[in-house]
Amino acid sequence: MNDTVINIGIYLTYILIGAAVLGILIFSVSNIAKNPKAAKSALIGIGGLVVIFGLTYAISTGADATLYSSDDEVVTEGMSRLVGMGLFSFYVLGGLTILSILYVEVTRLFK
Repeated sequence: MNDTVINIGIYLTYILIGAAVLGILIFSVSNIAKNPKAAKSALIGIGGLVVIFGLTYAISTGADATLYSSDDEVVTEGMSRLVGMGLFSFYVLGGLTILSILYVEVTRLFK
């Protein structure tokens, strides 16, 4: 297969992804402008995610960066902290998901 055809396909994909993201942003902002009260719950959710990401970034140390560094690739402390933040965030959000499922099931049990 010709490299030019592949490059055109990749660039076309980039353009389509950009158009989709732009459309999402435009319709989201217009929906927030039309109904700001409904946007309040979405902003609370986004704020909660920011708090969780901030807390998990604060508790990740990045001390194990030297354990994973090799001659070919260097793992910095910042990279290690971001990976730790991602893992801790996954654990916290997974735990919250399980707790919310249990809460819903227990409250349905007593209705």
